[in-house]
Order: sequence, then C-alpha cells, then structure tokens
Amino acid sequence: MRTCALGDRPMSSKLAIVPDRDGRKSGLRRLVYRPKAQSGNIDCDWQSTKDRLRRTVARVPEVVIKVTGGGSKSAGVLRYMNYISRSGMLTTVDQDGEHLGGKDSIRNVHASWDLDLQRAHDNRGGALHHSFNIIFSMPAKTDPAKLLAAVQAFAQQHFARRQYIMALHTPETDPSDEPPPHPHVHVIVRAEDEDGHRLHIRKSTLRIWRESFAAELRARGIEANATSRAERGMSLKGRGSAEYHIRERGDVSTAEARRFAEAADDLRKGDTQPKPWEVAMAARRRDVLKELARNATALRHEGDIELAEKVERFARELPSPDSERRRMQRALIEEVKARLQREQAKGLVPSR
Repeated sequence: MRTCALGDRPMSSKLAIVPDRDGRKSGLRRLVYRPKAQSGNIDCDWQSTKDRLRRTVARVPEVVIKVTGGGSKSAGVLRYMNYISRSGMLTTVDQDGEHLGGKDSIRNVHASWDLDLQRAHDNRGGALHHSFNIIFSMPAKTDPAKLLAAVQAFAQQHFARRQYIMALHTPETDPSDEPPPHPHVHVIVRAEDEDGHRLHIRKSTLRIWRESFAAELRARGIEANATSRAERGMSLKGRGSAEYHIRERGDVSTAEARRFAEAADDLRKGDTQPKPWEVAMAARRRDVLKELARNATALRHEGDIELAEKVERFARELPSPDSERRRMQRALIEEVKARLQREQAKGLVPSR
C-alpha cells in the first residue's frame, strides 16, 4: 500500500495545480479540476480527505485570509507600512527574514521597492496596485509566535522572488482604536516580482492559500482547517470590510439599503421565485450532502464506523440553506405583524 510521504500536503482528490497558460504574467498558478483517476497517490488523497473530515466534524478553527486592497500610489504604500508597524514601533519582518525596527527602516524598505518602476496601468488603462495588503488571522488564544512563524513559511513558499514585509498584531499591539481580540499578521506584498510578473489573486488562489496556511499552522501544533463556507453549511456570505465597519458604527451601507429595497419590492409583488444565486446555493448544498454521504459510506466500508457516524451526524445537523434576501423578507413580515398587533391593541384595526 502506498503512503503519504513526509511533507506531502495534498489537496482535495479532485483538485490539481497546473502552470499558467503561456503568455500570462501572473506569478501564480491556476486551480483546475482533474478526474480522480489521474491522482498520483490515491491512498494519500484518501488519507488527506479523512483528516479533513475529522477536522470539519470536530469544527476545528478555520483559517482566515483577507485581501484588504492595496496601494495604488507610492505614498499610500508607505502610509500602510507605517500603520502596520506603528510608525516603526513594532518589529516588522521582510522577505529575507530580517527584523526591522524604527521609522527610518520603514522608509528604507519603501524606497528599496522602487514602486515607481512598476506598471501603473493595465492594457485597458485601468490603474494597477503597487502592492497588496493581506491579513492572516486565527481565533483568540492562538499562540502569536507560532502564527507569525506559519505566515513566514507561507510567504516564503507563495511570495518567492517578491518583496514583502509583515507585522504581527495582538490585542496589546494593534494600532486600531478598537483592536480585535485575535492575533493576526499584516503582510504587504509588492505587486510585481523581480521579473515583472504581477501577483493575481483570484478565488482559486485564496483557496490554495488557505489550505497552505492551515498546513503550516498544523505543522506547528495549531489545529487549523481550510474548508469552504458551503462545506461547513454556511450559506450566507460574510460582509465585506467596508460594510462591516459601517455596521459597527450603527449605520447601513448604500449597498445593503439597495438589497433591502429589492427584497421588499419582491415581497410586495408576491415574487416567490428563487433568485439564480439561491438556486445555486441549493445545488451546492445537494453536492455537499452527496459528498458527505459518499465519504461516510467509504468510511463504513473500511471499518471506521466512529468517523462515519460523525460525518452522518454532521450532515444531518447542517442548517437549512438561507439567503440574505429571505432573511430581510422574514424581518419585514414580522415587522408588519407586530405593527398590526399594536394597532389592534389600540382599536385602530379591527381584529379578525
């Protein structure tokens, strides 16, 4: 029987990595689907699947990687460098593992990046970022030193031949007015590498990154998982950074207000047809349940009854798929009912 070699970190048995198409200046690789039969080590893939299932049913903490934008001007990149380092008060680490401190060091790093030599516009005339700002985080009580070490190992693998700096933030060192309770690492990556290849960050890129980051954490004794929201039974999308901060202030964003108005309009019209994204959501749930059922059957076949039962229970306990539009409509219906009850209590509306 073939076994996984030490250090192998296979992804899903349906996923494989292939280089970019000729002519692309990406600096990253694309994610494509391959038939399971083409996998080089089926035993290794199945062991990886079982390990991921154990983490998922145990609800091991999920890694978080957020791309929060990037500097479109050199001065903006310097401002963000000063922000993550608290103007040089916090130690930052660069691509060579050098520890940098002091405001002068930040200025020197910024100058060494030669940001003005990068392409400023794409072929369509659109502005290009000089750098990308990426945040790696885990729940509170995660060992900050191990978190930083995992991000460093990740960056050496995925940002090779690129210039970057990173800074660890904890609740005690975060420069925000209301720092989050969890440790996280800010990374600023120069958009172009030594050969002028730009960094392109797609959804498939983030999936690869999350799996790689989780593997680095586990290699350091930190339980970490990297599954999709659909695999965890989460149907609602997370709020974007801008919308989240608007909500934190007690306000409603223009985008959310527009979505609410559209949901209310559908309700007034009696439009009960699911939207395309709700149909896709239901289809994803069916796929997840089928995959869980197949895995449970395979586990029972090989005699791992305990894990099979946990997988089956996890599938049964997944919450029903829901959408923001449906939640908004339910809230409107409840509000109308409450208003009618108040008016009936005052005698303004005859009770049925």
